[in-house]
Amino acid sequence: MKQFCFYLLKIIFIVLLVSITFDKLYTYVYYEYTNTNRFQYIRNQKNKKFDYLFLGSSRVVNDVNPNIIDSLLNVKTINFGVMDARPKDILTILKLLKAYNIQSDKVFIQTDYYYNNTGKSNFLYVEMLPYINENNIISNYYSKDNDFFELKYLPFYRYSKNNFNLGIRNLISSTLKKENVLNSTQGFEPLFGNETSFWVRELPRKIVKNNKHNSEMLAYLEKNNTNYQFFISPFRSDTKNISYIKLLKKQYNEIWDFSTSISNVNYFKNGYHLNKNGAHKFSELLSNHIKKNKK
Repeated sequence: MKQFCFYLLKIIFIVLLVSITFDKLYTYVYYEYTNTNRFQYIRNQKNKKFDYLFLGSSRVVNDVNPNIIDSLLNVKTINFGVMDARPKDILTILKLLKAYNIQSDKVFIQTDYYYNNTGKSNFLYVEMLPYINENNIISNYYSKDNDFFELKYLPFYRYSKNNFNLGIRNLISSTLKKENVLNSTQGFEPLFGNETSFWVRELPRKIVKNNKHNSEMLAYLEKNNTNYQFFISPFRSDTKNISYIKLLKKQYNEIWDFSTSISNVNYFKNGYHLNKNGAHKFSELLSNHIKKNKK
């Protein structure tokens, strides 16, 4: 029995040692040698200054082209949109801007049907995991997860749990890519084509007013004297329950509503994303509006 216990402890020790070793190795590589995803792109802008900074979901990622805005307004713009971002994600990125000393004269925040959502982006969830111990902002992002303790303290757990996105194949492919493709587009990712009958969007019928992430976001913006502007990106004309936008606009003191600003369906990839040409058109509209309302 004593020999069995000794053997068991030896196995546990070896597994723990291997887990710690791989955890440190993966983390080191992700910190020092990878720069392929959107969070890494944001993180790599530390100590930089921009004129305009855009936050939001894919309706920023795919709809706002900083190069167009820069060419029309002679400014320096960056797109920090994150796929599937909800209020919790945007609030976290806002806090990270301060932690990373990323400054901007004005922050533009896209809002829409995600106003009601209390969850978080599956994309940001995975992309930030290697950095869970970097600061309290990232750590707190995961603090309500059922396996938070394991994610933060159990060696290699976060990598093995998300092996498809953070495993050895992704690690190797990421290290082989020398430069983030977002560097040339300033965070913009264009969509191509036109699927006029695809992804008809149905907006919510009511506003959820007790989403704490929205109130915390507004409080954070005011506390830090942030120069900010909320806006709504275009929806295709066949979007259902478009009257939701009226309810949404009542939640803000000021919001720029572009929800129906583009009527030509050929500018849309689907019901709620613009294609490359549509993003060009919308970025021109944004630029003109910024110029007219410059304070």
